[in-house]
Amino acid sequence: MIPVYSVAQVRAVESSEIARHGSTPLMLQAAKAVSDVASDMLRDAQSSVVGLIGPGNNGGDGLFALANLTAQGYSTTAVLMQTQVHHEALQAYREAGGTVTSFGDSASLFGSADLIIDAIYGIGYRLGAELPALPRGARVLAVDVPSGLDAVTGIADDRALPAERTVTFGALKTGLVTVDGPLLTGQLDVVTLDFDFSAQSPNFHLVDGDTATELLDRHRSWRDAGRHKYQRGVLGLIAGSEKYPGAAQLTARSAVEAGVGLLRTYVPEAIGGYLAHSVPEAVPLTDTQVAEALSQARRHLHGRGAKISAWAIGPGIDSSHQPSAVIAKVFTSRQPAVIDASGLEIVPTGPSEQPRVLTPHAKELRMLLGRAGITVTAQEIAEEPQKWTRWAALAYNAVVMLKGPTTYIVEPGGRTLIVCNAVPQLATAGSGDVLTGILGTLLSDSSLTGVQGTAAVTNQRLLELSACAAVIHGELGRVVAENSTVSASRLVAHVPEVMSSFGF
Repeated sequence: MIPVYSVAQVRAVESSEIARHGSTPLMLQAAKAVSDVASDMLRDAQSSVVGLIGPGNNGGDGLFALANLTAQGYSTTAVLMQTQVHHEALQAYREAGGTVTSFGDSASLFGSADLIIDAIYGIGYRLGAELPALPRGARVLAVDVPSGLDAVTGIADDRALPAERTVTFGALKTGLVTVDGPLLTGQLDVVTLDFDFSAQSPNFHLVDGDTATELLDRHRSWRDAGRHKYQRGVLGLIAGSEKYPGAAQLTARSAVEAGVGLLRTYVPEAIGGYLAHSVPEAVPLTDTQVAEALSQARRHLHGRGAKISAWAIGPGIDSSHQPSAVIAKVFTSRQPAVIDASGLEIVPTGPSEQPRVLTPHAKELRMLLGRAGITVTAQEIAEEPQKWTRWAALAYNAVVMLKGPTTYIVEPGGRTLIVCNAVPQLATAGSGDVLTGILGTLLSDSSLTGVQGTAAVTNQRLLELSACAAVIHGELGRVVAENSTVSASRLVAHVPEVMSSFGF
């Protein structure tokens, strides 16, 4: 997992490293990383590169990087955004043979540049500062932080410069992966410069694709090849209504395509036929069978022999006609559960034996907090999502996954993971139902939870598997968005492909 630190922490460590090594050697290391990434993006040695150069050390990094690229044969131009400039870096660039111009004379350069290096502000940016207007579709490589993005808060100006890639130094800063950050940074390359963060505690950790694969592989065994369907995991799904029949189908199809061992479904009789037609692998549950499953599962908990090893509750349930008696019984079980949509309206607050993951979006988080007696505005949640997700985790004694461009996953003890690989197109009807099916599948598999017999799934493992599900869901959106518009049905169709890429 990748640690994420506040700007204040990064500044403190950076100051210490400069005192030990001097600023120029560190700047040269940073510049080499930038020029290496630029070369990787361009490949054609005849390409033209324009650098937007600010007044501080960020501008110095950009100038040294341009000097490297000029020495490699690229056609480069440094556009000085202000009269103040890092003189040592400017001299090195001039000696390399680069061209220097002022911002006022540079408008014609932007449209013809193969790559624009944004080295204007870095972590020193403050909202409202002057920013240039770049042509739509311009390829931008940001140095440390895209200009227009506040690295402290993650809030960006409307005229911020979206980057195709961002090379950031020392460590990941909070603003790069929160609020507007993920929409502006593009691909993130972290260059540590061997900074020593051992005395700092991260704000949280980022889970990316490699980390998710590592977490999923943690409990897998060669013996998994010999398991039967009950050992692979049985997911009980309580979902759907006459009003919202599609949500149950999407969640069920997602779970089946994700590779669940067996899916048992408890849905209203009126939509049972639809579900049987669209998901023939699903096996219906009656009231009596739910009671029997809960009784057997209590004896076996999450081990072999439990006929239902995890639950998914809520997608498409009609809040005015909920199967509340059945759900109340499930809430008293000790099987792990993912609770989404209308299920969030009835999940009880306070202590519980059931390991739970709640998956609200921001509006639902506000509702959950209100049910727990905590008054908060939508703006407050937007400004401090981690804080309010933690409050919900405490109030419901559950892992809470706040869905959004940056997904926050927080357990009651405060440990926090974030995922920010989602494409904007994932914000579409039914997308959350697909996520519920994927997460329910992961929770049902005892090899992934690391639990056998009568032990309960820990909050730490719930936290990790929730982050893995969010990463898979984000990758799913990326795969679909590459070649088409995104809909929940298209997401489901690509679930097997993406799950396979994560080792399933």
